[in-house]
Amino acid sequence: MKKNKIVVKSLLILVFSFFLGACSSDAPTDPNDPKFDDIGDDDMEVSINTDITLMVNATDGIDINPEIFGVNNDWRQIPDNTFSNFASTVNSIGTTVFRYPGGWESEFYAWSSNTTPGWDNTPSTPGASVSSLKSNITNYSIVLPTVDAMNTVMGSSQWNAALAKLKATAQTAITVSGIENGIVEIGNEWWLQHAGGVSRAQKLDKYVNVAMDLAEYINDEFPSREFKLLINGDYTQPQEFTTMKNKFTKAYNVIDGVALHTYTGYSTSTHNIADLEQRIIDCANNFNPNKNFTYLSEWMPSRDYNDRALYMEAANIIPDIIHIYARAGANAGAFWPPINTSIPGLGLTNWNYTKVFPTGQIFKELSESYKGKALKTTSNTFHLAAALNDSQTMVLFVTGGKELYKKAGIMVEGFNVNSIENVERYVPVDYSDTAKAEPYIIETASAQLSSDNKVVIDVNKEGKYQIYKIVLKGDKE
Repeated sequence: MKKNKIVVKSLLILVFSFFLGACSSDAPTDPNDPKFDDIGDDDMEVSINTDITLMVNATDGIDINPEIFGVNNDWRQIPDNTFSNFASTVNSIGTTVFRYPGGWESEFYAWSSNTTPGWDNTPSTPGASVSSLKSNITNYSIVLPTVDAMNTVMGSSQWNAALAKLKATAQTAITVSGIENGIVEIGNEWWLQHAGGVSRAQKLDKYVNVAMDLAEYINDEFPSREFKLLINGDYTQPQEFTTMKNKFTKAYNVIDGVALHTYTGYSTSTHNIADLEQRIIDCANNFNPNKNFTYLSEWMPSRDYNDRALYMEAANIIPDIIHIYARAGANAGAFWPPINTSIPGLGLTNWNYTKVFPTGQIFKELSESYKGKALKTTSNTFHLAAALNDSQTMVLFVTGGKELYKKAGIMVEGFNVNSIENVERYVPVDYSDTAKAEPYIIETASAQLSSDNKVVIDVNKEGKYQIYKIVLKGDKE
């Protein structure tokens, strides 16, 4: 009997010691304590079943050029007296280059008077002057006009007079802007100009002759120039850049590369995002593989090519586009439209620049986080963009779009994941109206790390058009 009492007493002491240790200050029990943080479930050593698998390869990376995060001006919509406020907003979202004066207005812009004579969309209040530009923007590109010559008959006296005028305008624009080591584009969308009503092939011929004369003139006038001089062309027709190359009988090596307007989407046979990367590469290399600076000087996820995707719906497409730009080796880019009144649903900010819409929010997030090297990814229903910031930090962006909920596993190759550092989820302000004109909501989310180096997340579980941003820590193999 005494022996049994000793055994019972020993057991009671062990049990008491266990509870005493559990309640001590060295063993927190508060579920909000960092000890119980399950953001990454880093210690998980089991395989997790997933509905789909996405893949990222850290051994295949291409340098990300920071100037792909540029923005266009909109001279007609943004008056000079509010430009400083506008500039403050676009600068706050991480804009790295600013295209001026903009698109079509560039063909009519008078650099010495801040007017657009002859343009049928001239606003009642002038847009930003050159002085306003230089006071508020530190890095910008400019566009030189071609329309005066394009609308005349090649070789005529009117043609010669127009070329003389264009050369004078180029001289003024380059001098007044103080472009230094920036970017100078020759013309804006020649293939969409009226050009006297001639065929597309004849438009191309006219444009090449204008570009050659301007390039030769600029090279003579600015022999020590540091800026990049680019021709403009249609990215959906890479073969036209071969045609232009063959027609460039002078000043060919004066041209540093190409400017493309890469409006794109998932629902189109002509501007399909699946063809975007290769077309960008082909356009630049078809003209000159040795001088292939590439400026995507107008781009957006087009409404017409994306089933009218707007606001948060459009924001879901942007990480994929930016990832493609980086993988294509693009040197610079400029989003359009900057404000929502031009194309409602796709602008970065509202009319008075006080509200940043989802397109602007994800633009800012990418400009801050999508750095280093763009990694090779394989998407599956959801789209994956990935960057290796450094040898120990990987950032993933997963977009759910209009797809139904799935548990997605991101297989990481060439990078040993030690921990899931942070997970954020960007969601529509209203799941029942994913095209609402409101900023998206930022939520703290969770992810799991499977034993096979796979990061697992639940995408679109609560509703459609979710975007996940995941920061991983580890070691590159």
